Amino acid sequence: MKAAYIRGYGGSDKVEIGDVDRPVASPGQVLIKMKAASVNPIDWKTVKGDLKALFKPPFPLLLGSDGAGIVEQVGTGVSRFKVGDEVFFRCHKTDTGTFAQYFAVSADLVALKPKNMSFEQAASIPLVGLTSTQSLDEKAGMVAGSKVLIHAGAGGVGTFAIQYAKAKGAYVATTASKKRNELLTQLGADEIIDYHSTNVEDVLQDYDIVLDTLGETVHGASYKTLKKGGVLVSVLGIPDNEVIADYGANFIVKFVAKLHNRKMQKRAASYDAVYKHHLMYADGKQLADIAKLIEAGKIKAIIDSTFPLDQVAAAFERSMTGRVQGKIIITIED
Repeated sequence: MKAAYIRGYGGSDKVEIGDVDRPVASPGQVLIKMKAASVNPIDWKTVKGDLKALFKPPFPLLLGSDGAGIVEQVGTGVSRFKVGDEVFFRCHKTDTGTFAQYFAVSADLVALKPKNMSFEQAASIPLVGLTSTQSLDEKAGMVAGSKVLIHAGAGGVGTFAIQYAKAKGAYVATTASKKRNELLTQLGADEIIDYHSTNVEDVLQDYDIVLDTLGETVHGASYKTLKKGGVLVSVLGIPDNEVIADYGANFIVKFVAKLHNRKMQKRAASYDAVYKHHLMYADGKQLADIAKLIEAGKIKAIIDSTFPLDQVAAAFERSMTGRVQGKIIITIED
């Protein structure tokens, strides 16, 4: 089968498209005939070697971490799916390879594709959907009536997070350039701050939650928007030690992470706020819950652009510009 992979770290020019062995469904797995997959920053960061301190995968390393397709084969012990089911999923963080014609994945990580979405639309959802719901619900404790600031609302996580927070009854402010106002209004944002002309801390106060998708440069201003005890959840930067331990990182990496997160928590405390980091984990049941919201018309896919499998490198270049509106999709033909 055809797949995208790298033989070593470097730039997007390291991405190759070639023939690899087609996988089979092991016990507890389903084999999926891939129709589409999405590009996420973690994909090209993996290519660059940014994650090699956390784990050292064998080469050649297959690329891609979520997607949608049709169940081709069902492994022993799987009863939730049958051949022909249309599904979407996010794989385990160290088990990549969805930029391929076939992918075998644990059935526990898979959900039926929303009936009102194409494969391309469904492929855009898993990573950003799980990141948003887990960050807002599990880490920040969002409830109906919460006031939530979502940075970079026009990005992949932002476009989903705005819709999800609104579906759950939150009041949502977001940051973006002025040209994104129409899109963000359509997604339900109550307040849009043009970061080119306005300091967010000058217009927002007493917020319960900040979802950071940009990094430490926005933390100081973000803390000033929070009420006492408010929570800033960051999906960038160094994970906490519990997550790092899952990767099998060595003592030095764990020690550096511990110092970093202690520093981040201390900074938050100086603003009477709470800092939390979140690295998304795969979960098929949560995806099934997200699918229900999509089928109820509460959430729609926002797609920036599509590329065929043989143009994964070009898709990475597009993603790295930082000017993407929604998600980039890789389409996969027979």
